[in-house]
Amino acid sequence: MNTNASRFLPTDREARLKELDLEIVRLAIICKIRLLDPGIAERVLANDTSLCDIQNCKNAFRTLRGLLLMHYNELNAINAEADPQTMRVVAQNVRDALKGIIGGQLGGRGAM
Repeated sequence: MNTNASRFLPTDREARLKELDLEIVRLAIICKIRLLDPGIAERVLANDTSLCDIQNCKNAFRTLRGLLLMHYNELNAINAEADPQTMRVVAQNVRDALKGIIGGQLGGRGAM
């Protein structure tokens, strides 16, 4: 187990979030879930398996849900250190970064 205190630095948290985001994107693509569309992430968190063919992506869906929860927990840790305006900027930066990687494949404004 890494007990190095530096793992709690903001840049390390940002790096962990980026890793989580990439894995979330990968799993959303596997499950064919348009995660950036309004309400979809909430449905995944609510364990709404009707979003995908659960027979073919049961493990991927379960892992996707778990990673969304991990992302939430990591953001909570960052939120304890940041004001709401900063969090809005961070959230927008994450959306912009994901769109740069995957375009409109997972939904969001301007999706095809």
